[in-house]
Amino acid sequence: MDKQQDIFKILSSAEAKAHRLSNRALIIQPGAIGDCVLTLPIAEFIKKTFNIGSITMLGRSNYMEYFPARTCIDSIKDLDSIDLHRLFIDRKKFDVRENDSLIAAFAGYPYIFTFLGQAGDDFEYNLAFTANCSNQVDVLALQLKPPADYKHHITKFYIDSIIDSYPDHKHRRSSARSAAHKKKYLKPLKSDFSAGKSILDSLGLKKNKKPVIIHPGSGGIKKCWHIDNFYLLAEELLDVGAGVIFLLGPAEQERFNRKTIDRLSALAPVISETSLTRTFQLLCCAGCFIGNDSGIAHIASASGIPAITCFGPTNPRIYSPAGPKVKAFKFDDSDFQNPSPDAVSQVSRAVLKFLSS
Repeated sequence: MDKQQDIFKILSSAEAKAHRLSNRALIIQPGAIGDCVLTLPIAEFIKKTFNIGSITMLGRSNYMEYFPARTCIDSIKDLDSIDLHRLFIDRKKFDVRENDSLIAAFAGYPYIFTFLGQAGDDFEYNLAFTANCSNQVDVLALQLKPPADYKHHITKFYIDSIIDSYPDHKHRRSSARSAAHKKKYLKPLKSDFSAGKSILDSLGLKKNKKPVIIHPGSGGIKKCWHIDNFYLLAEELLDVGAGVIFLLGPAEQERFNRKTIDRLSALAPVISETSLTRTFQLLCCAGCFIGNDSGIAHIASASGIPAITCFGPTNPRIYSPAGPKVKAFKFDDSDFQNPSPDAVSQVSRAVLKFLSS
């Protein structure tokens, strides 16, 4: 009898596993780097709540190239691989034919969560119509921004929106909302550490010394702390023996003039990167990250390294990067748009505290 029960348990477990693996979800995220990284807590919540075996994210593939194998995202698709523009036409004029590529693109997903379009609009309606041509699908359009008076982290807003649409899962609300933005969502592979160390070795930095990586840019220029503040901060850290590296992405390489880059280079090594995978690998080997409200700050924070972000016009209470070791500073205009020794000292103390812990 015991052997029979054991067999039933094994079969039941195998059946449950097979069902979970066949249960797939698609997340449509057309946003920038930071938006994609901030979607990871939502994806993890979806995976656990709906017993999902695999999640595909549809977005800009160069923003998500490092997700598979390192996050709960199992695969990625590029937005340009699908004729999404067809879904924006008036629903009365929308039509799909047998063997339509749109039907094939959304086939096999019982759940689709989209940050593209809005609840009740033509896009959501046409997407749901298309997806349901192949199998039964739940489609949920998530509002990109919370109300103007919202006072919590954006991940809580998204998770609450999902729970409100699926009342059967309301029991998960309290546990999900409290810790969603305080976890590590990007988990490096062994090869990532090796690649990151190779980059550091090429700069001639001392082996086994984790540097402070300063990224002084952002996609939005109004989000950038004055460059002199980053320069002064680097000087302070170098004075106490910390290793410092400046990391410049494509936006900074285009925005900064030669004089600014030369000035930074005279102080510490400057790395110019375009690949987010290599950037991620470098960040994995950092002792601390310092930057603005940017996509790179979100990558650093989600990777679990100590990360400090300097906020000006945006609200860190809502948009602070998700991660277990995040410190956000909110500066007023005078300390953000101009050189500010006081603001630099605040950040410097926070960095040294992270490095000594």
